[in-house]
Amino acid sequence: MSEQDVTRRNFMIRTIIGIGAFIGVAISVPLAGFGILPVLRKRDAGWSDAGTAADLLTDEPQERRFFQMVKSGWQEERMERTVWLVRKADGSVTAFSPNCPHLGCGYRWFSQDKQFKCPCHASFFDIDGKVIAGPAPRALDTLPAKIESGKVLVKFEIFQVGTAKKTAA
Repeated sequence: MSEQDVTRRNFMIRTIIGIGAFIGVAISVPLAGFGILPVLRKRDAGWSDAGTAADLLTDEPQERRFFQMVKSGWQEERMERTVWLVRKADGSVTAFSPNCPHLGCGYRWFSQDKQFKCPCHASFFDIDGKVIAGPAPRALDTLPAKIESGKVLVKFEIFQVGTAKKTAA
């Protein structure tokens, strides 16, 4: 009998190793999916209450702070968020992300100039968020906003900075 012949002992060893490998893969794939996929899955943030709509003046931006429940994997955390809200003459509300699209600095509204101004690199934006001057590569990032039952609801999202295209981070 040569070494290439399969003996009963070799056959049993190979069979046991094969069955063990199959069981190992069958157990590890679902466990890996259960452990890793929730962390990688992007969840919709949902609507957050950004206060009442009644105290928003027409064409006068107002900074609002609110709390949003953020879920990361299995952990859920309450985070404070900020948005700029602008009420239009037709009653609709536009929400702007609080970060300048150039490098992510915080900007402010200056009523006397009717402009949003970013102090970091002198980017200027009009009340609609369009770039007036400065190195900002795009307009201010808008966020989905709506008014329901007298409340302003906002879907907060963070965007990449320094790019010409509005892309979620």
